[in-house]
Amino acid sequence: MAREPRPDDTRELRVFTQLLEGRRATVAAAVVLSLLSAAATLVLPLQVRDLVMALAGDERPVGPLLMMAGLAVGAGLATALSSYLLARAGEGLVSEARFRIVSHILTLPLRWVRREGAGNLVARANSDSTQLRSVVDVGVAQIPSSLFLAVGTLIAMGVLDWVLLLVVLATFSVAGAGIFLCVRSIRSGVERQQNAIGTMSQQMTAAVLSLPTVKAFLAERQVASALGHSVEDARKAAVSVARVTALVGPTMQFGQQLSIIAVMVTSGARLASGDLGIGEFAAFIVYLLQLVAPLTLLVSGVARMQSGLAARGRLNSVLTVAPESPGATSPVEPSPTAPAVEFDDVTYTDGGRTIIHEAAFAAPARGLTAIVGPSGAGKTTLLALTERFLLPESGRISVCGRPVEEWPLTQLRGEISYVDQSFTLVEGTVRQNLQLGRDRSLPDAELWRALETLGLRGAVEALPDGLDTELGRAEDLSGGQRQRLAAARVLLRDTRVVIFDEPTSQLDSENEERLRALMRTLAAERAVLVVAHRISTVQDADLIVVVDEGHIVDRGTHEELLTRSALYQELVHGQSLRDPVRRAAGVVPADPGATPSGGPVPSAPVAGAAAR
Repeated sequence: MAREPRPDDTRELRVFTQLLEGRRATVAAAVVLSLLSAAATLVLPLQVRDLVMALAGDERPVGPLLMMAGLAVGAGLATALSSYLLARAGEGLVSEARFRIVSHILTLPLRWVRREGAGNLVARANSDSTQLRSVVDVGVAQIPSSLFLAVGTLIAMGVLDWVLLLVVLATFSVAGAGIFLCVRSIRSGVERQQNAIGTMSQQMTAAVLSLPTVKAFLAERQVASALGHSVEDARKAAVSVARVTALVGPTMQFGQQLSIIAVMVTSGARLASGDLGIGEFAAFIVYLLQLVAPLTLLVSGVARMQSGLAARGRLNSVLTVAPESPGATSPVEPSPTAPAVEFDDVTYTDGGRTIIHEAAFAAPARGLTAIVGPSGAGKTTLLALTERFLLPESGRISVCGRPVEEWPLTQLRGEISYVDQSFTLVEGTVRQNLQLGRDRSLPDAELWRALETLGLRGAVEALPDGLDTELGRAEDLSGGQRQRLAAARVLLRDTRVVIFDEPTSQLDSENEERLRALMRTLAAERAVLVVAHRISTVQDADLIVVVDEGHIVDRGTHEELLTRSALYQELVHGQSLRDPVRRAAGVVPADPGATPSGGPVPSAPVAGAAAR
């Protein structure tokens, strides 16, 4: 029964835990160096006090000056080295997060992935994972060192004069209230921004993939205009975050200026009464000026953390989706005599709409089974259910005599070769496409033999690097050649079941005949299921299953269906009318009102037999 994947908290990305895995020494060194830099900065104002006292007492200030220079240089070097170590550890975490989310996406149910969209998921793997760096940089070094420096500065100020410290705390609290409100709104704004970027990436990906069609219809401006809306949404979200973030610095400066004024007013009386010395006053002012830096870093760090935490939340929304069920844990023994694929009252729904209604048919263990029907009848869905790309609401699907839920998923798909209606090739070389999913390489002789069977050897030999040519970029195959390359993969896999989804949609008559010959050869030893849109393929079938609006309306041989199925007759008639090449060759009847068996075929305006 089909179920939506449920969240699984055990798969969540835990940034700091994963950061420390294998990097404890590096991260510890970065933290220690960061704290040492803060400590050096904390001691520096005390050297200012000693310098002022030395000058006031007509003493040589060489010692305090050298100490100040050493502390400044040491703090700078410690900060630089800490930043480098943390950046190296952070990039390691980002690369691991990217690999982890991409690997997880590949295991997720197909329906969920399609619903989310490729561009949106790619944005999470790239943009969101990059945002994790802010969690590392800020959470490991910036916030701890800034907090240490701020607290240490306040303690030192209290030791110098506790009355002036109270004045500083009172004035800074006014700015603190405003900053708190800013930080609260930043995280929600960042989430909106990242979601807008994901939507924009999805639409851009779709536009690039459809670029030939866009250009052919002169639709560049139209598509760009549609993309402009998502770009504008991303801009507005980013500006909203920037607007709130921009308030943090001025608010902090306001608190500092207010504190300086209050301290100056209060310190005058303290100096006059003798409760505050000139050296202590100078050191206090330096600490006050210095206090803004760690407080600003602390506040900005918390704000940046919101970006990283929002990104982590989006990544976890993918990582916590349960992958496809692996099925049974024990291998099953397929039955050599049972039907290769059997549907028993199978119903499948999607979004509340029933796509397949109580489907029932059995494809024999050997032979060619064709699935035909009008466009949108549910033919491709039947194939997807066989592969367990989709899960039925009710009923039972069996492969080689065993219900699919009893199969380990890897074993089930290892028994089925699948060629989808797009004849999808992966990004890579010809060799990689032919050996897709294999743990070991095949000899080149086998690869060339498979290509030659499909009439592709010459085309591949003509490529710059032959089998090692990268496809899909500067060098590529035609649509029909890509179809045949995808079909050649089937020859190299020893599976019990072979599935073709509209295999001849882009082939000319010569190469269609090559593919039909391939299917006949395979059907002699295996079960071949094909969603057919050409009658030439259907006529060779041992069994034809007729589908209409998700219902199995009939099944039988070509001759049997011609005598009793009105829908099948319409499909045949529509194909014969639009296929003059085969009609002239005698494959289909020249008279649109006659059939190979002599029976009448009613006229009907069908735009293609069994298109998807």
